[in-house]
Parts: sequence; C-alpha cells; structure tokens
Amino acid sequence: MNNTLDIKRFGKVLRRDGLNFFPNLILSLAILWAIPVVIYLFTSLMPTDGTKNVFDAFGRINIIETLTKIAIIIAPARLYQYCNDSRKGIGYAMLPASTLEKFLSMVIYCVIVTPIVYVAGALAIDSILALFNGPYEGFAATYYFNEFAQIDSSIANHDVAGLLDDTWPIFVKNLSPTFLRILSLLGLLTLSSIFMFGNMIFKKRKTGKMIGILILLAIIIMIISINYVANNEALIEYFNQINENNVTEFIERMIFIWMNVALYTEIIVSALLLFGVYRKIKTQKY
Repeated sequence: MNNTLDIKRFGKVLRRDGLNFFPNLILSLAILWAIPVVIYLFTSLMPTDGTKNVFDAFGRINIIETLTKIAIIIAPARLYQYCNDSRKGIGYAMLPASTLEKFLSMVIYCVIVTPIVYVAGALAIDSILALFNGPYEGFAATYYFNEFAQIDSSIANHDVAGLLDDTWPIFVKNLSPTFLRILSLLGLLTLSSIFMFGNMIFKKRKTGKMIGILILLAIIIMIISINYVANNEALIEYFNQINENNVTEFIERMIFIWMNVALYTEIIVSALLLFGVYRKIKTQKY
C-alpha cells in the first residue's frame, strides 16, 4: 500500500473507526458524564445552615475540563487497544489503507472527536441540571469559551485579586483570545499525543504505564527546578524584591513566560510524539 492519501480509501477508514467509536468508548464517556450528576446530587443533599449550597459555573467548567482531559487520556487505549498486538492487531494491519490514512483517522478520533463529543454532552447535561432550582448556578456553556472570564474567576478564587493593581485588567484585555485558544487546543493535542504514543509502544496497561512515566518525569523536573532555584542567587534575589508595589508586574511576567514556554513545548512534544505514532504504525510487525 503506497503511503498516500486517497479520499475514498480514507473515508472508509474514517467510517470503520467511526462505527467502533461509541461501542468502544461509550461506557467510559457515560461514567465521565455521570460524575457532574453525582456532584449535583451530592451538593443538593449536603446539610446547610439555611442557605442554599451554590456551585458556580466556573467551578463546574474546571470539572468539565478535567474530565475532558481524562476522556482524552483513555481514548487511545479504548479505541485502538489492539493496533500493536501481534495477534489481535492483524485486522488493523490488514485494513486496505495507507499508514498516513490510518494515522490521520487515529488523530481525528483521539484528538478531535473525543473531546468534542464529551464536552458537548457535558455542557448539555450541565445546562439541564442548571434549569432546576438546585445548587448549579448559571450555565457553564455561557462561559466555557470565554477565556477572559475564566482568568478573572481563577484570580479571584486564588485570593490574589487584592494584590493586583489597576494595570491587571489592561493586561488581561491585551491578551489575544486567538492565542489563548490555540494554547488550549495545543495542550489537548499534546496530552492526546502522549497517550497515543504510549498506546503504540506498550502492549498491556498502556494508560497506567504512561501515567507512571509522566509522574516520574514530573518528579525529576521538580527536583531539577528546586535545585536550580535554590542555587541561583540572582533568582533568589529577584524573588526577595517582590512586594505589594510590583507583585502585579511579577504575575504578568510569569504568565507571559509560562504561555511562551508552554506554546513551544507543546508544539515540539506534539510533533515528536505524533511522528513516533506514525512511525510505529508504519513499522509495526505482526
């Protein structure tokens, strides 16, 4: 099979993966969709001192985003569990499609379809629950795509709003909504590419092994970072100079640095791991 993209052939691969999407993933999605319902019921039944328990839209958005990431994490192993199995993967290997077509279909269902399906269902469930006179206040769908409102809410909830001066709203307003959305989408792409790669290189316990590797890497990076900060006198002196007059400038600078580091890291990691997934599909032996 030549390594090209034939539209008709690619359409058949998409159809085949699409028919397997819900049978393989629906139980996991249903459990994730049920979690906000359980939270709603639990919050409703909690004892109160006469005032109604309230769970605002921004807190629920954080939960939906976390559950979306979980859906992305488990999707590759659920949808393409046997693609690298020497026996059960024969059917996948014999598909009348090129490596590129198989790869693109995998990316579409793991990176695009899974989060869209979960978020659409989660926002619909949230909106239905918010219609009742219960603890859900407001609609998560109203603010889900409003990054600026979410930033303001996050700052307020972390008790640093009182430390910020009048330049903070200007800084937030000057942030590019396109850049923020690209950064968010790249984050999902990176997360998905990590677990797609893990699904291709491990035979068993694919998701668990990849999570273990990420935890190990996080510990190593944390140790290196702590040692770097502790032994960098210039950096320690810079932190010691932070006071009420320049805390806003410090936070803005950290956000700017974090966004740029995150952007380039996500691009590089995604590109490398997706190339690894493509190569593994192409060279997989059965």
